[in-house]
Amino acid sequence: MPQKPVLIIGAGISGLSIAYELQKRSVPCQVLEAAGHSGGMIQSFNKEGFELDAGPNTIAATPETMVFLAELGLEPEIQPAAAASKNRFLVRNNRLHAVSPHPFKIMGSDYISRGSKWRLFTERFRKPAPVKGEESVTHFVERRFNKEIADYLFDPILSGIYAGNPDLLSIGEVLPALPRWEREYGSVTKGLMKEKGVMGGRKIISLAGGNQTLTRRLQERLQSPVRFQCTVKNIRVSANGGYQVVCEEKGTETLLEADHIIVTTPAFTAAQQLSALDRELAALLEQVYYPRMGVLHLGFEASALPQPLEGFGFLVPDAEKLHFLGAICNSAIFPHKAPAGKLLLTVFIGGARQERYFDELGTAQLQETVVKEIRSLLGLTAAPMMQHFSFLQKAIPQLNIGHAKLRSAVATMEHNYPGILLKSNFVQGVALPALIQHAAILADRLKKN
Repeated sequence: MPQKPVLIIGAGISGLSIAYELQKRSVPCQVLEAAGHSGGMIQSFNKEGFELDAGPNTIAATPETMVFLAELGLEPEIQPAAAASKNRFLVRNNRLHAVSPHPFKIMGSDYISRGSKWRLFTERFRKPAPVKGEESVTHFVERRFNKEIADYLFDPILSGIYAGNPDLLSIGEVLPALPRWEREYGSVTKGLMKEKGVMGGRKIISLAGGNQTLTRRLQERLQSPVRFQCTVKNIRVSANGGYQVVCEEKGTETLLEADHIIVTTPAFTAAQQLSALDRELAALLEQVYYPRMGVLHLGFEASALPQPLEGFGFLVPDAEKLHFLGAICNSAIFPHKAPAGKLLLTVFIGGARQERYFDELGTAQLQETVVKEIRSLLGLTAAPMMQHFSFLQKAIPQLNIGHAKLRSAVATMEHNYPGILLKSNFVQGVALPALIQHAAILADRLKKN
């Protein structure tokens, strides 16, 4: 077990959950955070009676996550999603299509052409092709299926998760089961039939007060308070063994000594912090792409919607040439998020393929354009009564072609500098349940060492 406190850089969900798990195992630790608050991208607030989340709007209710929330005493705050959350929509020709991303279920939909349905059906008979190196999502899907399936199924789904560009995203990083199925079973659809549970829908939840309730509770449970406004400038090897962490804390430079350091900051921040130790890794970290995004919350009178939208929300293929990626119908799946008789939508703008709209239109005109498109698509008869916009300069890390090289460089750095670990979401994944689960595994490992 470490003798000196483990230093954890970053008070987002990764850093806080790691600190909490270490504390449970009686491993001393200290969280350092450059901002004046915890939570990172998980930010919640209330406006005119609407409960808004600028970051993740839902949490996958995995068994491990539910146990974790109960342990934190958050069971009373858990809000299960309504049954309508199982209904998902994709947009084509300015119309919502109720479809499932499951390739077999979509066969009965008019969302894709007969030719694409035939390509789905016959994929199992197509021979696998040996591929050298990393392959993009678009290349893989067009090779196994066709362009329409790439543009109208995989593009919107990956926009909903990563706000990414499938032409650049690595299939091995974002959908690793698909190339594995091709290798092991000779076919994606054969693999899906063999491992049916992979595509099974998971129940989702939210927390009363917004999902920042989770990070606030974690912060409250820490015996050592988070050191806010403490910016880590760099990490260097100490002459006495271990490491020195150079910080600027409330305007004053501070030196901290540590044997174990866990970095959970975004890639562009970690690059600076680790540059003195590993310039090659720092250069790769600086190349990780974080597109700009906007989160537009819209509140309407429920009567403005001619027919209730009974579903989780809808995703928009880039080929449709609208100015947003998709929307969540929060009030349909979590009625407590909106006052009685009101409708709440959370609309996502920007991302890897559409961030250019911020420059072409400007933020104000872009919002106006999106509101018009939403009203046209849903047939809303009135303007929003509540509108709130959050801008994210650097949103979701893109796991693009070349990410495998970064992973290798991270492993080399951790080998060369024992005690330093890089556990940011561009390494661990962006899903909240996975980050929580990794925290427990890491804490066990440090306890043993």
